Amino acid sequence: MQPLPIFSSESIILSLGLHKQTIPIIAINPFNLIFPRQPSAPQSPTLLRGETFQYTAIADGVKNVYTSGDAVLQFSTSGILDPGTFTFASLFINGILQPPNSYVIQPGILILSDVPVQGAPIIIQFVRIISQ
Repeated sequence: MQPLPIFSSESIILSLGLHKQTIPIIAINPFNLIFPRQPSAPQSPTLLRGETFQYTAIADGVKNVYTSGDAVLQFSTSGILDPGTFTFASLFINGILQPPNSYVIQPGILILSDVPVQGAPIIIQFVRIISQ
């Protein structure tokens, strides 16, 4: 006798017919081979809340130290924040992102390694990420 394939929507069972009795030999689910189960998606973490603040000043072409008092109020939402109160900051001079080793931020003070050209905007974007 030869094995007889028996198809079902759940599995394929190859059976051997013996004296009017069916004995399963191999049971496989072909749909798992063609369409393997996708692992369940990991739980997404709770979204964090963020706040942004901006300090803007205009370079005078002479100094390399700027304070919160140098802020252009119509373009600023804050002075120069204390580094302990924000997650990270980005400094842009004349629209160009500056490397972190070219400046120091202290509470109320920005110290630049070089003097920017006169009229160049100095923008610090502060980002504070808050867990809820």
